Amino acid sequence: MVVILDATEGDLAEIYEIEIQSFDQPYSLKLLKAYLFLSENLYIVAKEHDEILGYAIGLIQGRFKGHVISIAIAKGARRKGVGSALLRELNSRFMSMGATYSYLEVEFRNIDAISFYSHNKYLISFTRRNYYGRGRHAFIMVKSLRGESYLD
Repeated sequence: MVVILDATEGDLAEIYEIEIQSFDQPYSLKLLKAYLFLSENLYIVAKEHDEILGYAIGLIQGRFKGHVISIAIAKGARRKGVGSALLRELNSRFMSMGATYSYLEVEFRNIDAISFYSHNKYLISFTRRNYYGRGRHAFIMVKSLRGESYLD
């Protein structure tokens, strides 16, 4: 059974391995560690039998904005609902902290990620040019948290 827990410093080695598997320009281990202190209870992991299947990091900005900083799933655990479970939990925590919407950046050519976020009711709001470097634009995707219920 998959459980969602707060990330700890002891989880960082596995989180970093998932980060490297998942991104062309992965966050450094040092940055992933810094987020443990910056994100309060918005750095979470999905575990099954003590193995980390994925993680998500969020921040509250301006009291009403939940920012999904990063979400990544181990290759063997993808397309099994782990990412959606992490995103639901992160959004639930955003709501409990007073956020009225959640947003994230996604590389405009990353069709799989765009499809995943769309399936989870995020909408493309606008494009931020060169966000990931020259010619690598980001879609800003937004989801309203008003009226959402994550108790089901």
